[in-house]
Amino acid sequence: MGKTLEAIQKQVVDFPFEIIVIDSSDDGTTELIRDEFPEVHLHHLDKKTLPGSGRNLGILEARGGIIAFTDSDCVPDPDWLQRIYNRHQELDCEAVGGSVVNGYPKSYVAWVSHLIEFNEWTETSPKGFVQNIPTCNISYKKDVFQKLHVEFTDNFPTEDTILNWHITSKGGRIYFDPAIRMVHLNRMQFRKLFGHQYRLGRAVAIERQITDLPGKILLKYRILCLGIPLVRWVLALKRLAGIDLKQTLIFLWITPLFLSAALAWSFGFMTRGEARNADILIHKNLSPQKG
Repeated sequence: MGKTLEAIQKQVVDFPFEIIVIDSSDDGTTELIRDEFPEVHLHHLDKKTLPGSGRNLGILEARGGIIAFTDSDCVPDPDWLQRIYNRHQELDCEAVGGSVVNGYPKSYVAWVSHLIEFNEWTETSPKGFVQNIPTCNISYKKDVFQKLHVEFTDNFPTEDTILNWHITSKGGRIYFDPAIRMVHLNRMQFRKLFGHQYRLGRAVAIERQITDLPGKILLKYRILCLGIPLVRWVLALKRLAGIDLKQTLIFLWITPLFLSAALAWSFGFMTRGEARNADILIHKNLSPQKG
């Protein structure tokens, strides 16, 4: 968290901005912020809160017209906010986001974590309008949430994908610019890598129950999930091969662990958690309007 806040404070911009932190941890983060970053608007929640609800609270507290999101394990480039602001001024779109950079390039496990989750949003990925960008590096016009009647859910860790699906389903547009860079300090332990992928697979299964995103057939025929690791490997290779030789070679190098982690994701998906109110909070007007 300290590195994140330091990097945000050092942003080179030509406009004022505020920093809002929603924290429900008990690991000393609150004390760190109060002692070392007193100018940060800190909201400490006594009850453990999932990221979706935390972000919704941050949106309500924010005073600016553009809200940029990142996570406590991320470090933005010095021009991060300025590039976001410029793109919002230039384009007619609801959201703007950028690339995710591996913060531990010498770690085999970190490369697996990075390329299994962020191979669509690399520094060399083509810029343009997209369907989704993760919340570690995305921004929204504040009025989008009220205008389109959308909010984050608590289906961690795919609350960002669900929100972006709702926005694009209602006619909103999301722009990706790889020059808007965010360094992500990825998981470096095998156990955490597999645990996170299993949890992500469960969340995606719930996500597919409440959206029209591709893959609903897997909910009915769960055995097909066993083939998903190979499909994901091929898709990732196709994305990387034409744009980045170095990361393509790294991707081929990490193939065994990539497939193993992807299999953990598949096992998570196959457990098929149910989309209950306790798991996911959806505004009554959140679903896209037909016609």
